[in-house]
Amino acid sequence: MTRLPNVKRDDLSPEDQKIWDRIAAVRVGVRTGAGGPFGVLMHLPALADRVAALEDYFRFDAALPAVDRELVILAAAREMGARYAWVRHEARGREVGTRTEAIETVRANGSLDKLTPRERLLVEIVRSLLRERRLSDELFAHALAELGRQQLIETVTLTGHYGLVALVVNGFDVPPPIGSVTF
Repeated sequence: MTRLPNVKRDDLSPEDQKIWDRIAAVRVGVRTGAGGPFGVLMHLPALADRVAALEDYFRFDAALPAVDRELVILAAAREMGARYAWVRHEARGREVGTRTEAIETVRANGSLDKLTPRERLLVEIVRSLLRERRLSDELFAHALAELGRQQLIETVTLTGHYGLVALVVNGFDVPPPIGSVTF
């Protein structure tokens, strides 16, 4: 059970209900009261709105393909031990076509030998950022050549964003859905 109760829409001011509605329009967990990071963040609707705006960029406006985005999110969730995020994004990753081998490799936190070169690069970026807090010159050059400037910036920023999500769900003890498989 999470450390904070989920906020109910009816308990919010009319202005904050508009924020709720904007966030819930694309997030089933908010509409159903399932919790997740927004179950915590809606205690501060203005903050929740800003976090949601960043997520919406990645969902609707980013150049990074959905299959890559979900692999980056899974790698970040795995590195940060964010079981709630893992469950939600494993399902989403499968929906958008993330390869099962890539998901299982990241779940096992193992060798990247079975990944495609692009998958390997994305996971290496995430691991390097979250383990070493930086990209080596060699990894940066490779990533820039493969992804280009925009997708590299998006990959780094998405990694950081899911670091934030992980800290919220872990800090407030937000559990994954009952019976779900994580890592």
